[in-house]
Amino acid sequence: MIDIRSDTVTKPSKEMLEHIITAEVGDDEYKEDPTVNELEEFTASLLGFEAGLFVTSGLMGNQISLLNHTNPGDEVITTSDSHIQNYEHGAASFLSRIQFRNVQHKDGNLDLEDLETQINKSLYHKPNISTVAIENTHLSSGGSIIPFEDIQKLYEYTSSNNLKLHVDGARVWHAILEKDTQSNYGEYCDSLTFCFSKGLGAPIGSMLLGTKSFINDSREYRKKIGGGMRQVGIIASAAKFALINRENLLDDHKKARKIYDELTINKDKINGLDSVVYKGTNMVLLEFVSLENSDKFLKRLLENKIKAGYLREKVVRFVLHKDIDSKNIEKLIKAIQSFS
Repeated sequence: MIDIRSDTVTKPSKEMLEHIITAEVGDDEYKEDPTVNELEEFTASLLGFEAGLFVTSGLMGNQISLLNHTNPGDEVITTSDSHIQNYEHGAASFLSRIQFRNVQHKDGNLDLEDLETQINKSLYHKPNISTVAIENTHLSSGGSIIPFEDIQKLYEYTSSNNLKLHVDGARVWHAILEKDTQSNYGEYCDSLTFCFSKGLGAPIGSMLLGTKSFINDSREYRKKIGGGMRQVGIIASAAKFALINRENLLDDHKKARKIYDELTINKDKINGLDSVVYKGTNMVLLEFVSLENSDKFLKRLLENKIKAGYLREKVVRFVLHKDIDSKNIEKLIKAIQSFS
């Protein structure tokens, strides 16, 4: 079975398992797990931050950031389709007791004029806005990359207006590698999370990055919400292996591009397919004119032993990852070509 529902479905390779088996471990609650300590220091240095904290998921990292940056009743500016607002099961209102205010954007890239408008409106009998949260890459648009120079401009604005900037960088390495761009995010945001268990291919874990003071507070919040861990070097070793081999993400971009090209050629053969979207990373979106069409398409894929899924209503998502090899790509292409 070919599974392209998400890049979270990958399995550890033999080499990754060998790293797990040989990992040196200790009690991370006492900060005595050498593998975790090394991973936190390594990732912080890669992205220009003072410190890091290994957490179980990107959701946990995002929510700890909000707990740090906000007070109950605050508003957080984000996009209407952001992960932190839509796909974290209401955790922000449950844990931080905050709400969101949306701004206009293009593929996750905030409109600075509208951002300023919303900030100015908040001065008149509206909730305090304390934080801006962006997403890079931007999931809802199909893995769009926010240019690093635009993040720099956004940070200039947020810092000059006494706002915190959080980057949900679940797939930030896709952006960094694809654009061969700067990775010194620590200079241009107050906190950042990224996932080891998505495109990077580790079985579990995310990293939260910020200042030393921010991470000290985050460690306390992690404990409060049940995220404290013991001999966690076992999974941190897999995360380190995945990060060292991060250049492999570019292969996933090539796979996605190949599928996109094939879908574009065969678009008229697929009943009800309205458009195909590719934003340069590891996702391809198929937008259908009706739910009936998209349901039938997914059913036909499954008949060909290919699992895909929805991003949202009428939009099917293909996510390419390390476990999809050239033979899988050819099988997927043949299946697409057979649709009429």
